[in-house]
Amino acid sequence: MPRSLPNPGLKRDRVLRAQLADLNERLEASEQRHRQLHNTVTALGREVGVSVGSPCGHCNESYMLIKRGCMYCPRCGHSGAV
Repeated sequence: MPRSLPNPGLKRDRVLRAQLADLNERLEASEQRHRQLHNTVTALGREVGVSVGSPCGHCNESYMLIKRGCMYCPRCGHSGAV
């Protein structure tokens, strides 16, 4: 009696499910770190009298910081009034 070959589609599905589970775990860990950093930056800002604004419209590499009515990007230096 001929031996049946394993179904390559089943193996591929198992591999894809494992990769998806790994990616999901990594995403959840990244989101947790993001929340921790956001909370820390917000608290530090409160301590020194700085608020965090929207992303910089000039470089989009950092959030704008707001201090004493002035808004500026710590990455590129772009600034403006609040």
